[in-house]
Amino acid sequence: MSTITFYHPLEMMDRILNNTTPIVQSKKYFIDEKEDNFVLEIPVPGFQQKDISVEIENDLLVITAENTESYWTDDFVKKFKLPNTVDQDSIEGKISDGVLIIKLLKKKESLSKKIKIS
Repeated sequence: MSTITFYHPLEMMDRILNNTTPIVQSKKYFIDEKEDNFVLEIPVPGFQQKDISVEIENDLLVITAENTESYWTDDFVKKFKLPNTVDQDSIEGKISDGVLIIKLLKKKESLSKKIKIS
């Protein structure tokens, strides 16, 4: 699911001290669309529930993670444009085994309907 990059400790220290080639890591994520919802999964190892904020701003889902107690986690902000089919009042989130799972329910009027043919 994600790529692991290994750095030699001395090379990493040299990069930090000389501020050359900053190490940038992006948080990977997974989105699954089902008939009645979307499920968004973001790995957040080292973060606890109190470190993570999930908000809606102008049809954007904004996820912020800040950990002031650890030097081993990279703070991040992710923004996702919400489709018109998402019911913004029915968004749920939880952390399980280092993964933030956000469930976005679809509006009832946007669900597909089966039409009976006679």
